[in-house]
Amino acid sequence: MNHYQRLQQKLSLHPAGAPATETFDQILRILFTEEDAAIAAELTFALASLDFLAEKISMPAETIYIALEGMADRALVYAKKDKMGNPRYSLLPTIPGLYEFPFMRIKDIALRDQLGQLWHKYHEEALGNEFAGSPTPQMRVIPVRRSLTLTTEILPYESVSNMIERARYIALADCACRVSMRNCEKPIEVCLAFGGNAEYLVERGRARHITAEEALAVLDKAEEAGLVHTCNNSQDEFAVVCNCCSCCCTILRGLTRLKNPHAFARSGFIVEYQLEECIGCMACLDDRCPVEAIVEAGEVVSVEAERCIGCGLCVSVCPSDALQMSRREDALSTPASGRELMGAVLMEKGRLEAFMKMNRS
Repeated sequence: MNHYQRLQQKLSLHPAGAPATETFDQILRILFTEEDAAIAAELTFALASLDFLAEKISMPAETIYIALEGMADRALVYAKKDKMGNPRYSLLPTIPGLYEFPFMRIKDIALRDQLGQLWHKYHEEALGNEFAGSPTPQMRVIPVRRSLTLTTEILPYESVSNMIERARYIALADCACRVSMRNCEKPIEVCLAFGGNAEYLVERGRARHITAEEALAVLDKAEEAGLVHTCNNSQDEFAVVCNCCSCCCTILRGLTRLKNPHAFARSGFIVEYQLEECIGCMACLDDRCPVEAIVEAGEVVSVEAERCIGCGLCVSVCPSDALQMSRREDALSTPASGRELMGAVLMEKGRLEAFMKMNRS
């Protein structure tokens, strides 16, 4: 087994997965030199110190440090300093991580195009259904701010404003999906990262630090452009907020193209249509619904509520309140924390024990 195969096997144990295909092998060989792959294959998803790694792989700590810092700068491994300022390293998952991070502020256009085609192919043939291969979705839709009224009962984790105002550290980056796919003219600098991932991306020059107020302005810009807010499917805190289009973004395409019902969790809300209030302006048809739940019906519209994902993009542009958000009766429960989410997905995919064993090694 070569170093790339060893690296793929470790990546495949993460909840996001990394199925072994010829396409993914090509991706790894472009991203990692053989020497880097040999070192990366010794990492796990638990942060490790240089001293630990030097003893583990019988290599000078300085050699490992130079290699891992180079990989961290290329957004291929995660890096974080401990309280004493000593660097520690771990693997990045495929999503979000190896796929998205290298495309953020990428300068090599030829590399962008080459990797973009390969990641698109890999998502279609294997990664998309693997990522969505558990009954518990790893991502969820969160409604746009203007779609919810003051009288709507909103849980704290369902309010994008509340979650952002609670965030410790926020970074703004380019949307890797639109950078790599280039299928539309939607805004690109609208990807939000939070906490440790945000600090890592800023430190490595892949994103810029922004305030909560600036983050809310980014979301308003995304909403105006008809982008769907999606975030990690847990109640505790945001790790990411993606602003997705259905033509480029892997999360939405998991449903719209791959037809996988577990691609993401619909929000806790669903659109409600009052025909008598509709004035036939058709604003809700103007590139708003990513799942074609609203269709023209003569001088008004028709709503297929069973297709609705609860993003609120149609409601936010309805001038007559014919479209409103109401509580979804069959909403999935949202895991309390990121740890609970990961545990549930790993259990459902049958690799919890293998994942924990690897991280202890």
